[in-house]
Amino acid sequence: MSEKLETEQVPRLKETFSESSINEKAVSPSFVESIEDSPIEEVRAAVPPTDNTDLPTATLRAWLWGIIFSCAISFTNQFFWFRANPLTIKVIVVQLLAFPAGKLTEKILPNYEFKLGRFGFNLNPGPFGVKEHVLITVMANAAATSFDAIDIIVVQKIYYNQDWGFGGGILLVLTTSLIGFGFAGILRRYLVRPASMVWPINLVNATLFHTLHQQVPKDVKDAEATVSGLSMSRNKFFLIAFIASFVWYFFPGYIIPVLTSISWICWIKKDSVLVSQLGSGINGLGLGSFTLDWSTLSAWYPSALAIPWVVEANMLAGFIFFIYILVPIVYYTNTWEAKKFPFYNTNQYDIWGNKFDRQRVLTPNQLLNDTAYEDYSPIRITSFFAICYGQGLVALGAIVTHTILYNGKDIWNRFKSARQDSDDIHARLMDNYKEVPDWWYAVLFVCSLGAGFATIVVYPSDMPWWSLIIAVILAFIWLLPVGIITAITSQAPTISMITEWVYGAIAPGHPIGNMIFKTYGYITVRQALLFAQDLKLGHYMKIPPREMFSFQVVGTIIASFVSLGTTNYLMNSIKGICTKSAYPWTCPNMNLFGASSVIWGLIGPGKFFASNSLYAFLPYFLLIGFLLPVPFWLLARRYPKSWVRHISIPMVCLGPLPYPPAPTNAATTWAAVGFVFNFFIKRRYNGWWRKYNYVLSAALDSGVAVSAIVIFFAFHYSNINFPTWWGNNPDSIDQCPLATANWAGVDVYS
Repeated sequence: MSEKLETEQVPRLKETFSESSINEKAVSPSFVESIEDSPIEEVRAAVPPTDNTDLPTATLRAWLWGIIFSCAISFTNQFFWFRANPLTIKVIVVQLLAFPAGKLTEKILPNYEFKLGRFGFNLNPGPFGVKEHVLITVMANAAATSFDAIDIIVVQKIYYNQDWGFGGGILLVLTTSLIGFGFAGILRRYLVRPASMVWPINLVNATLFHTLHQQVPKDVKDAEATVSGLSMSRNKFFLIAFIASFVWYFFPGYIIPVLTSISWICWIKKDSVLVSQLGSGINGLGLGSFTLDWSTLSAWYPSALAIPWVVEANMLAGFIFFIYILVPIVYYTNTWEAKKFPFYNTNQYDIWGNKFDRQRVLTPNQLLNDTAYEDYSPIRITSFFAICYGQGLVALGAIVTHTILYNGKDIWNRFKSARQDSDDIHARLMDNYKEVPDWWYAVLFVCSLGAGFATIVVYPSDMPWWSLIIAVILAFIWLLPVGIITAITSQAPTISMITEWVYGAIAPGHPIGNMIFKTYGYITVRQALLFAQDLKLGHYMKIPPREMFSFQVVGTIIASFVSLGTTNYLMNSIKGICTKSAYPWTCPNMNLFGASSVIWGLIGPGKFFASNSLYAFLPYFLLIGFLLPVPFWLLARRYPKSWVRHISIPMVCLGPLPYPPAPTNAATTWAAVGFVFNFFIKRRYNGWWRKYNYVLSAALDSGVAVSAIVIFFAFHYSNINFPTWWGNNPDSIDQCPLATANWAGVDVYS
């Protein structure tokens, strides 16, 4: 093997995946012709290195079921998104339901050929195939995720009494989504084609597809041939694990909700503020707390069984440093007047520890009244929230430096050519299909951008037209480095703070303009990453790119109309929605967006980070992030075979990413599960891991999702509650009654 390959290509893959995961021959140019499988063990265990080009793809039944499931999942997720405990149906449920639906149409539709001039299609072109199944799922996935732009529309109405109507709302949702799709297409050669861009969460979906359609990867066949005790088929294993997951979720989801957070430390002394703050896994530090609810983990992290252990270890290290070490130091030394406020939340306070009254500082035009703000109080937040802002800035700086140091050469090579000698078998199999021309994505981007200009000019966005150009440039600059980290970890860093900070500097005191700018900056990146993730799934499943393009775009458009229509219906039909009086329609996610609009838009970074502000040091976290990867990169080059090569500062900074509002017990439980399956079992019982690991992950996710739907519609929706006892008493769920109070034991938001 050449020295160049040894020093550049293989270590780049090894920085994320274990040495046993890499087939070094497979990435060597001298062995290109002999490559039979992916160079990465995780991919080999989930995706066969084969393709059947004769399988049907964009059939009538694929379009029919894709549209039906897209409408259904978009309506359901948006309808329940505003509830205190939102019910989110994941696309894996559609993946399960689409299989019998496709088989049904295979049986009942006639074998009839329609002719439309030069074009034609068959109503029933034979057995329902895996590629049709993938296209249905991909279309539904475009509709499964609630659009963040919807939350901003709701904040406009609830916080600032501004309503754009359906026309302005649909333009906002469509343009942010489709601009993101244009970006994903332009950068697909960097985020989709390379073997090192794994997108681990897709391996769970790919495994379920192959399990349902009884397609076994070569790596799994090898495991069966060499390891005894693996006679149970993956289908049977999936069914058993699915039933177990379905039944178990009735306990934390209905019978004994206390299992969602077992904070045993609080049993020692329930009347202690200190013990509650340290022990609470929901509203505190979560020391020793854990969860037995798989939905709690899957709500905030990608599957612990899907992510490589080295990634999980980096994220756990970041969580321990920021949350277990830095936050307590700041709070208990009373830095930033921390003890005036609770330990953990996203609320805003005044200098006396009371609720921050934004109405006192707003003008009739919903802008900041500087005089009133000076007379009232500077804004305050919890020290936990402030540290998480700092952590986010460290992550953003580290992502840029890390991308340049570790991925810069490969990016440059792919800039010169989309096809590389190191392309794996899956990339070469995809070369059998016509690629989507770049001009398709370019036209989509230009049209969406033009509609975006029309949106902010015609509607009262409080945002000048030229600022949209800045927002889109910001999104494009950050997309590739953020996308690389997401493709490796399936956990997306957020550039939300950067976009809010930039517009806060451009136009301080303009909360609505800040939110719209954030929509076109941060949310565009988020949508682009969702599209890129699905493009990689299509890459693994060998779906013709042009058909992927069509199904993704149509699914997005359908979901935009259905989601906004559902939102408008709820806003107009539920009195007092998004307030406590309308419980359970309290809109928890909207309130987080509202908090950001107050801090970054209404008050602005100029005042929030002013030299006389408590939080003046926070911007320096960004500089720290830029510098931090450099010494670790130098150490890894100096000691290429030491454990230092596994350290990734951006991954470390992802550990505390969902906090707040995620429960703190999620991180440690998630990492413990990952250690058991992706370190211990993978090393000790590798044959079992290769055959069943991703099947188990799919079964756990789908079992919980289906169980949650049954519980909600069969019991909660009909107000059939389980008899009250200590395991579901609202006062005992957290087991730490003073966790939401400040150091004096007072909670002004209670």
